[in-house]
Amino acid sequence: MSADPAFAALFDALAGFVASSARPGEVIFGALRAERSDYVRINRARVRQAGSVERATATLRLVDAGRQARIACTLGEPGGVAAALAGALGELRAATAQLSPDPYACWQPEPGASERVERAGVAEPGAAIDAIVEAAGGDDLVGLYAGGPIVRALASSLGHRHYHESVSSSFDFSVHVEGQRAVKDTWFAQRWDAPSLQAAIRAARERALILRRPPRRLAPGDYRALLAPQAMAELLALLGWGGFSERAWRSGQSPLARALRGEAAFHPEFTLVDDAGALGVPRFQSDGFERPERIPLIEAGRPAQRLVSPRSAREFGVDGNGAEEDERPLAACVAPGTLPAADATAALETGVSIANLWYLNYSDREAARATGMTRFATLWVEGGEAIAPIEPMRFDDSLYRILGAQLLALTDRAQPMPETATWDGREPGGACAPGALVGAMRFTL
Repeated sequence: MSADPAFAALFDALAGFVASSARPGEVIFGALRAERSDYVRINRARVRQAGSVERATATLRLVDAGRQARIACTLGEPGGVAAALAGALGELRAATAQLSPDPYACWQPEPGASERVERAGVAEPGAAIDAIVEAAGGDDLVGLYAGGPIVRALASSLGHRHYHESVSSSFDFSVHVEGQRAVKDTWFAQRWDAPSLQAAIRAARERALILRRPPRRLAPGDYRALLAPQAMAELLALLGWGGFSERAWRSGQSPLARALRGEAAFHPEFTLVDDAGALGVPRFQSDGFERPERIPLIEAGRPAQRLVSPRSAREFGVDGNGAEEDERPLAACVAPGTLPAADATAALETGVSIANLWYLNYSDREAARATGMTRFATLWVEGGEAIAPIEPMRFDDSLYRILGAQLLALTDRAQPMPETATWDGREPGGACAPGALVGAMRFTL
């Protein structure tokens, strides 16, 4: 499948510029970020804002005698790319002349090339709006739909040429009840599928009915718990904050230090992979290194590989595996278990069903002890049946307990949850997780 002509033209202009602009002794990398996205903002099941965004930015990196600097600029039409980049490169040269050499500056000296284009169907904005409004009925639905192609590409004066283009749609939404409580969910598809989107909305509306009942307040203590895939994804994001980083381990900042020393472990059924193929993540990174499609991070409850950026590889004398500098998983995917998802609430018997978590942080980083709040539809379950909503609660517990000693089962279906932040445009990646049945989870207030 061929690349989008407009994005391909921009990349050709960028690649041509970096190939012809390097002076003797210089190395120039040019990274392209581009998207053509339809955005629809929904409030009270009505369209409040709709529009399309087409944008492209280039980040130039100049390395000269060990000194390096980066600069980003917005690109317009292909014919004006060279002028914009020439101005940016002039600023880089002026900046690097005043810098000290970076002892850990590194890049892939052997130029590589790759092209991956996944251009599945995406909805026309009108079709997405019709599907959402029809499924919402008269409920108070709030959400943001985003869909279209995302491009990440890299070229260098050494001859690197990597191009990645993927198409996806997502709807990050919540169904509100009486303005105080809500059910939150995220629909995601790499190919437009109106029936599955409408099914997700209707399922959320059905789950929201129980929120009309009077809420209960639980006393602090240990409770049997069922973590929905969204709640599991929040825990994975926290684990990714240094948990799999080579630099964090070497500097004594890893929250999984005890596991890495063999002093602690997760449940044998807990397996985690950074799976680029699952959520449209590029197979290359900004220094020109290619990354494996799958990097096992936890296997059968025990640490496997760590994420090693080129900079860490050079500093610590180890092999890299194509991680970016923050060394976090871009597509954290947990292998599903055997508990049928449809039977998960019944298997909980009596306890707390947790749909979402927020404000997560470490209360004791060395012990991998996490704290955070329940959010949205947290329910009290008795006899395998949801009885009433629960007032927000704070938990404080070790991840080794939640995903280890107290983990009873994982559901048999993992749900993909894309990255929904749009601060600097849409991003590929996210998480894919099943639900988790936990024998005891500690709540402190």
